[in-house]
Amino acid sequence: MSTITKQRGFTLLETLVYAGGLVLLLVAMLTLLAATYDWYRTATVGSHVDSVGITVSDHIVKSIRSGQSVNAAGTAFGTTLGSLSLSAQANSVQLTKQYTISNGRLTYQENSGTIQYLTPSDVTISRFYLTNISTPISTAIHFDIDITFNLKGVNQTRTYSGAAIMRNSY
Repeated sequence: MSTITKQRGFTLLETLVYAGGLVLLLVAMLTLLAATYDWYRTATVGSHVDSVGITVSDHIVKSIRSGQSVNAAGTAFGTTLGSLSLSAQANSVQLTKQYTISNGRLTYQENSGTIQYLTPSDVTISRFYLTNISTPISTAIHFDIDITFNLKGVNQTRTYSGAAIMRNSY
């Protein structure tokens, strides 16, 4: 009688089949993970840009409302990359508020002090258009800000608008 011995383990062919199945499963998981990350990045970039646009618009509107007059020397109306210089008064102190575009970012300066960047470096201001609205009673300013950002290798632009009457101008 001959004795039959059982060998335990996998054959080379079985090991290759299992490894191939594992590789296919990992590729499918990584593809799904990459698609999820791409969707997440798209969703968060839009909300980030909206947050920047709203914050900048609010800052400018508050400054315009507190203004007394427009300084003609530091203001450029009707240009693509305009600038705005306002005279205001707070607690009996005369202030000059200046908004300009520098290196694609919106800057704010008060009384020739430190220049503050109002926009982060990951977005670019591609247009800052100002319109002066003067009436015999008051002065108002309308502005459009185009914020350009990179999404999936393509530059996209969103426009944020605002207008305010200078309360101290009448």
